[in-house]
Order: sequence, then C-alpha cells, then structure tokens
Amino acid sequence: MLKLAFRTLPLFAVIVGFAMALGAYMNYSGVRGAYFDLIASRMAMVLDDVATNVESAVSGGIQPSEQTLLPARLARLTEAEPLIRSIDVVAPDGKVLFTSAPGGKSAEQRAGDAFRLTRTVKNDFGAPVTDLVVYYDRQAPSERIDRLGAAILSDALPAGILAALAGSLAAFLVLRQLYRRADRAVNSNSVDVIDVVEREIDALSADRTS
Repeated sequence: MLKLAFRTLPLFAVIVGFAMALGAYMNYSGVRGAYFDLIASRMAMVLDDVATNVESAVSGGIQPSEQTLLPARLARLTEAEPLIRSIDVVAPDGKVLFTSAPGGKSAEQRAGDAFRLTRTVKNDFGAPVTDLVVYYDRQAPSERIDRLGAAILSDALPAGILAALAGSLAAFLVLRQLYRRADRAVNSNSVDVIDVVEREIDALSADRTS
C-alpha cells in the first residue's frame, strides 16, 4: 500500500500544484488584459474629444492645419492625463501639424517605450483629412501590473503548497480505505474457497467410506 501511495501521491501533488499555478496565471492574465484595455479606452475617449472638435471645424470649412486653437487644447488634455506623452495631429501625407510634446517635437521618435493609438478624422464626404495619434506611457502601467503579478504569486505559492499537501493527504486516506476494502474482499474470498475445498474433501471422504 505504501509503495502505491509513494508512486501516486507525488503525481497527484504535481497535478494540484499545476492547477493552482494555471489558475493564478489566468487570474493575472485576465486582470492584466482588463487593465490595459481600460487605459486604452481612456485614451480613445481623449482622441474622440479631439476628433469631435476637429470634425466640427472641418465642417465649418476650417482645415486642421488652420485650427490655431487646437495646440492649446492638446496641451490641456496632455496635462490632465499623466500617462499621455503627446497628442499629435498628422496630415494625410505624414507631416505632423501639431503636437503637445515638449518642445514641439513629436513623441514618435520615443514611441519605443510608449503605446500608440490612432484615430482618423474624415470630412463630410468621408475623405480622411488628418490622423490623431496619442502616445501614452508603457512603463508605468507595466510596472504596476508587474507588482500585481508578484503579489498574486506570493499569495498563490503558499496556497498551492497547502492545496497540494491537503489533496495528497485526502488521496492517501482514500487509497488507504480502498486498500482495506480490497484486503477484506481478498481475505473473505480466500476463506470461502478454503471452505468449499474442505467441504468437497469431506464429501469425497464420505463417499469412499460408504
């Protein structure tokens, strides 16, 4: 019985530990995806706000390059959201018309450590007149979610060990109970066979003496 337990319980503990690790990872992955989706939704709202103003001006005959109040609006939106690196207004030919980046330099050159979200603005005829691009910080959200991942791991590790131990103990008790039942069944069958043989021998002996 002990040999069976020593062979079975380590495998059972590995399965329980793997299930706990998978659950912790799925939890982390789900929270991480939801967190970055939430940030992207906030950035999309910023672009929608700028796009509404640009589209209104275009409908009134003012082209994006002529919207002189636009830079001030971009600067206010950038100051209001700490994650935003810059908001750029880009012409269809790729030229940056306005940007809220410090010094008037587009954040595109620093886009390697920033997320990028784009919204195309069209005129009343459906032709694109400009692209609105927001660059927002990648490092700060990543560091926050990494800290969350470390916290989940620190909580999941002892819980996984306890679950593996508890599961192994429960499996050991079940194996012990099954072993006892099997042993009783074998012993009862052995007794029955011996009784049958003894009766047959007695019967044969009786026949011969008679």
